[in-house]
Amino acid sequence: MVPLPSWVQSPSGVIDCDVDILTATPTVLHLQNQQKIRNFIQAEMTEQNWLKYYVENLPKDGTGCPGRWLFELAWQHLSRHGTIQAIRGDWTFGDNLRDVNRLTAGGSWQLEDAIRRTWGFARATSKGFPTLQILDVNGQPGRYRSIDVLFLP
Repeated sequence: MVPLPSWVQSPSGVIDCDVDILTATPTVLHLQNQQKIRNFIQAEMTEQNWLKYYVENLPKDGTGCPGRWLFELAWQHLSRHGTIQAIRGDWTFGDNLRDVNRLTAGGSWQLEDAIRRTWGFARATSKGFPTLQILDVNGQPGRYRSIDVLFLP
């Protein structure tokens, strides 16, 4: 365990958020909530200076460390050590992929428009990365198995 640095302040009004830093290097941050096993973020700065992360808070019961807060900690930590050039979403499961499949089912939304309505896109735009570039897609509208997307300035 790594001692919590002063910049890690627990969010106010949150139940059962007791974060522990498992790894904190210039290129990797892994935070785990001690109170909830499926509440964590694993983030890394790739060789291309892309921020790649996986965040979870399950079950969705209103407890635990909010994903938005965990993302912000990862951003703060990794951007101290280098300039983030892009944010990469490599979705093989989870909320972003589920939301894209829900929106594109039956041809109601185009893939790019559906991606722009995901939690991941909201995080990227909050950091100044509103442009998306689809790197790879596996599956069909409403039944995507994976989506690899890059969010750029």
